[in-house]
Amino acid sequence: MSVWSVPERVEPPVDPVDELAALVDRLEFQRTTLLLKCGGLTPEQLVLRAVPPSTMSLLGMVRHLSGVEAWFHEYDGRPDHLYFWNYGASTGFEGADPARADDDLASYQASVARSRAAVAGRDLDERSPGEDYTLRWIYLHMIEEYARHNGHADLLRECIDGVTGE
Repeated sequence: MSVWSVPERVEPPVDPVDELAALVDRLEFQRTTLLLKCGGLTPEQLVLRAVPPSTMSLLGMVRHLSGVEAWFHEYDGRPDHLYFWNYGASTGFEGADPARADDDLASYQASVARSRAAVAGRDLDERSPGEDYTLRWIYLHMIEEYARHNGHADLLRECIDGVTGE
């Protein structure tokens, strides 16, 4: 793929049906925002460390968040919570390779799909099998994690090609 596609992002409802729906909608919004920040860029642009001295790149963020999704994977009986630490001293931000951009996107999408499946139909008060956190806490943590990195993505994207905004 020469340029990553630009996803359509759906605004979460103002009046959600319930707490779980609100958390799911907000997390999906944040997930899509990350891909929106990457949309329209080439693999070479995705690996630019455009805000020195930071080592972050947009592709590095996708790689990092692919691993962070593993908080949800605990619920499917095949935990890999520390997956993202397998990058060595980094947390996925470093070592992003434009030649692997499509593979990294596919890995991210697979990790998100696995997350969705792992927690489908679960109660927010259910504790993670591998940790002492409720599913509610994990949703809140993931929304926070994505929001923080989407702020970084805003800065990176603006430095790469001048695109700003949500």
